[in-house]
Amino acid sequence: MMEDEMDNPIKRARQNKKSKNAGIVMDMNAMVDLAFLLLTFFMLTTTMLKPKAIELVMPVPDENDQSTEVLTIKESRAITLIPLPDNELFYYQGFSEAVAKSSTYGAAGIRAVLLEHRKTTEKPIIIIKAHPNSSFENLIELIDEMNITRIERYAIDQFGPKEEQLLAEAGVNLK
Repeated sequence: MMEDEMDNPIKRARQNKKSKNAGIVMDMNAMVDLAFLLLTFFMLTTTMLKPKAIELVMPVPDENDQSTEVLTIKESRAITLIPLPDNELFYYQGFSEAVAKSSTYGAAGIRAVLLEHRKTTEKPIIIIKAHPNSSFENLIELIDEMNITRIERYAIDQFGPKEEQLLAEAGVNLK
């Protein structure tokens, strides 16, 4: 007997049964448009990385003022900090008979020196003269120390021949 000639009740039930569920047709265009609009909105309105900046207040030169007036300060009020390459730090007090001393960054080093100077001096002034090859992070650390020790007056100046001479006398080889 052939397979077609045999009575198959399951096959007969399938042939007679009509599909009642035709299926649901959904238009997905509106949902895709909404998803892309939300994606675009969040991409344009969020910031991935916050910029890091230090507020540095510098005096604005007057256009009419042509004088090159230099502010004189007492030697007892001034300490000069010299950040060098390889995270080295030197400082000296005063100007005329200055002797460069070595220090470290942080609470046990330069912060202790600055706090002691702040206690003994009425209005301390700190001058930061960074070596051209020193790292920018060291300069930022020193500015942070000014904020931590609450020293209100400090200036950033250029590294010059006087600092080279003081460091050479202290035995520092800059080359």
